[in-house]
Amino acid sequence: MYFGKLFELLVRRWLVLVPLLLITAVAAGYFYISTPVGYQWTGTVVMLAPKDGRIVRPPSQLEQTNSLLAFAPTLSTITIMLIEETHVSAGKLATQPKDAVEISREGPFMTAKVEGASAARAKQLGADAFELIRKALNSKQETLGAPPSTWVTVSVVTAPAEPEKLPKAKITKVGGTLAAGGLLALFCAFAVESIAVNRRKRVQPVH
Repeated sequence: MYFGKLFELLVRRWLVLVPLLLITAVAAGYFYISTPVGYQWTGTVVMLAPKDGRIVRPPSQLEQTNSLLAFAPTLSTITIMLIEETHVSAGKLATQPKDAVEISREGPFMTAKVEGASAARAKQLGADAFELIRKALNSKQETLGAPPSTWVTVSVVTAPAEPEKLPKAKITKVGGTLAAGGLLALFCAFAVESIAVNRRKRVQPVH
């Protein structure tokens, strides 16, 4: 269909289009006002090797080895292991409708990205995610019987003081409402036009 003909059709059926578009705008405004803004908090920790090395030799005792560092060529291997360790537990931190927790890694760095319905909730989830990483790392080393002086430690690299506003939910609902309303208005305009054309054909005299 040519754009000119489409425009003419829309002009003819403005009584159908305008009310539906107004209803769509009102619905979009309602969703924008009623949908709470989410908050995102992102922080990064890094695995640090113990300053005393992976082996400690107490006086008059056999040397003791931290098994984590014994088989890991780099600290990146440990972060891979921690991702597996914390995957299920991180999901359990999200206990409220707006919660989301994701822990990812790059080299010896681990990044926790969380979302909450409020800034306070996002900060709490971020702190819980960091604590989860620490506990998982320490628990693994304790289970392996590694001497505490050889433990790999976690250091916070970046931890934003205040979570950032995340209007994703608002934008998604408003955009979806506008798109659905616009398509519905066009569909109704075409439907009304089609019905009118069919009626005109039926009433035309046959020569």
